[in-house]
Amino acid sequence: MLMIGSLGLIIACGGIGLWLADRARRRPGELRACLTALALLDTEIYWGSTPLPEACAGIAARIGVPWQGFFEEIQGRIEGGEGAWSAWKATVANQTGNFCLKPEDWLVVLDVGKGLGRSDRQEQHKQLELVQKHLGQLREQAASWAERQAKMWSYLGFLVGFAVVIFLI
Repeated sequence: MLMIGSLGLIIACGGIGLWLADRARRRPGELRACLTALALLDTEIYWGSTPLPEACAGIAARIGVPWQGFFEEIQGRIEGGEGAWSAWKATVANQTGNFCLKPEDWLVVLDVGKGLGRSDRQEQHKQLELVQKHLGQLREQAASWAERQAKMWSYLGFLVGFAVVIFLI
């Protein structure tokens, strides 16, 4: 019975470590998907002169989860009468739990909404390009960070499980 309990504890701690490692590995992919979504938004606004709700609907149709839900929510809020900035800010606040992004990533994403719908196409294009460059740098940093963190959490989960078992015995 002691062996089964010990094994269960090691597996549980290891599972938590693997879950945390998976979250660390997903961050660079989510940043890459955000870059793609912002490039699509830039294209829709600058080249297509598409209104923001329609642009968000088009992006949601072309991008995968979880950014799809993000842009669908923005579209719904804007069509419901909210302004672009307040819709963007509320969506960021509402959607943070669906992503593996860090708070500094969200600050950059939040910056996108400040100029949406408030300035002309040219200014929005400049702002989106600037945010894309910043997110690109964050993605590069996140890729190296993610590998280190993922390995650490994978090993640490099982090691903590073994340590707790040794301590309890």
